Amino acid sequence: MRFREIDLPGVGKKYTLELDGGGELTLIIHNTGRREIYIIEEDEEEPTCVISLTEDEAKELGFLLAGTTYQPVAPERMELIMKEMVMEWVKIGEGSTLVNKTIAESQIRKRTGTSIVAIIRDGDMLVNPDPYETKILSGDTLVIVGRREQINRFLEFCGDCSI
Repeated sequence: MRFREIDLPGVGKKYTLELDGGGELTLIIHNTGRREIYIIEEDEEEPTCVISLTEDEAKELGFLLAGTTYQPVAPERMELIMKEMVMEWVKIGEGSTLVNKTIAESQIRKRTGTSIVAIIRDGDMLVNPDPYETKILSGDTLVIVGRREQINRFLEFCGDCSI
């Protein structure tokens, strides 16, 4: 990866970054604050993509690129998280202890450590259901998240339910 900076008299500055995968990304910062981004593929003379940004848009993009609003999880860390976390779809039967109770009434998280992230009911998915408003009904499929031992506790607590 190589980086070049060039003054553009009367216009601003030009920065060119040679990309590891081939090609170049060129950024022109105009004296007016406007930014232009050019992507030039390897072995091409003309840009394949041109993006024009206002100063505010460029700053916002810069924050995103710098990771100030979102920090990606390192692959090793994500692998550890995914080994720990389990997601299951649990069908609620008529005899379940959860039927006709809200999520909060059932104290599912407190008793089992799992969280209900969605409920599938009559073909519709209710994502992030309100624990105080949403009643669990017979025939619902709950999408739950937790560690394996927490999922097992949920299945015991639930009574009439199946994966």
